[in-house]
Amino acid sequence: MSLKYDQETVQLPETWKAKAPLLISAALICLVVGAGLCFVAGKSANVPGVSATKYVMHSYLANFMFLFSFSLGALFFILIQFLTRAGWSSSIRRVAEIVMAVLPWSAVLFIPVLLMLFANDTSLYEWNQSAESIENSVIRAKVGYLERGFFTFRTVLYIGLLSGIALWYFGKSRTQDETGDVELSVDRQKWAGPMVMIFSLTASFAAFDWVMSIDADWYSTIFGVYIFAASMMAFFALMVVMCMSLQNAGKLKDLVTIEHYHDMGKFMFGFVMFWSYIAFSQLLLYWYGNIPEETYWYKVRLMGGWEYFSYGLIFVHFIIPFLGLMSRHVRRHRTGLFFWACWLIVVHWMDMTYLVMPNVPGGLPVLPLVGHFVGGVGMLLMLWAFFIIRSSGVPLVAMRDPRLPEALTYTNPLL
Repeated sequence: MSLKYDQETVQLPETWKAKAPLLISAALICLVVGAGLCFVAGKSANVPGVSATKYVMHSYLANFMFLFSFSLGALFFILIQFLTRAGWSSSIRRVAEIVMAVLPWSAVLFIPVLLMLFANDTSLYEWNQSAESIENSVIRAKVGYLERGFFTFRTVLYIGLLSGIALWYFGKSRTQDETGDVELSVDRQKWAGPMVMIFSLTASFAAFDWVMSIDADWYSTIFGVYIFAASMMAFFALMVVMCMSLQNAGKLKDLVTIEHYHDMGKFMFGFVMFWSYIAFSQLLLYWYGNIPEETYWYKVRLMGGWEYFSYGLIFVHFIIPFLGLMSRHVRRHRTGLFFWACWLIVVHWMDMTYLVMPNVPGGLPVLPLVGHFVGGVGMLLMLWAFFIIRSSGVPLVAMRDPRLPEALTYTNPLL
């Protein structure tokens, strides 16, 4: 079954299309300026044993994870919709598919990290040297796994698998736009289960390699789940902002309703809770274990000024949005929901900063954080540009999806 809509309603706004080159230029300028500010501020900080490059690379990785996590969350969302045969999301799924489909382009931005490895730079990863040069015996024992050639191979594998899944699902969806073949939905449902398992392993190991190995003598078996929870929360916040922005531009009228926003708000609220649960569970395990090499990761985040950032995260990432999103009325109020979505995007950036930046010795680097923030803005602009380019010639709703009528008549229960 297919429904007919005014083509103008489901196409990207013309004003947005014209912005893509400008957004890419602005994003690149922000990234360069941000890196420059981090370098200059790091140089002037003159912390013993800390190069200015260390600030630059840590900032770049944190901002890369900020960008990459949106597509990561979008990919899992699409897989789960087919795994559960959900109908309510059919009218918003295409926007998520486009965010998912920019994953390969976002992954290209990881190349500077790989180039740093092959330049024998240890400013980001201490393990990027010969075993004989590493004083820490725990890190030295992991050099066989944390070796730049093997690390690069795994990175290509992670990106290849995730990109392959994203592009396959996006391609099937686009084909269905042309043919209306119901079997294309059945095919995606059939493969959703195995794809979720591949996603779970791939995303977890990517989190271990790219972020957790910055502090290679520390480990957490739920670190991948932490990144997953943060990515899903950020994705739903981005979806609210994207859908509302498109509707404000006159698109998706009557296709994305208050019922869909209510559900996206519920998911935002749910993943605020889940992120908090995982973050606390991880902390609790190390607190009662009280083993020095396991607690060091938290020690550097609770000293030198980072303690204010860390404790502040409890309020801005959990307590405040928990109270703000608790009410059903807020989740069904466009302005209120838009505010909290923007709030959570910002605190997600703070969360990625918390995971990476404290590993630079010397305490809270106030001046480099300014450059780091500029770089984060650049990554967000880059994501917007990628979304616009990927949307070119693509309907913003899967109009021939067999479950679209269900999405358009969907209502939330009153209780």
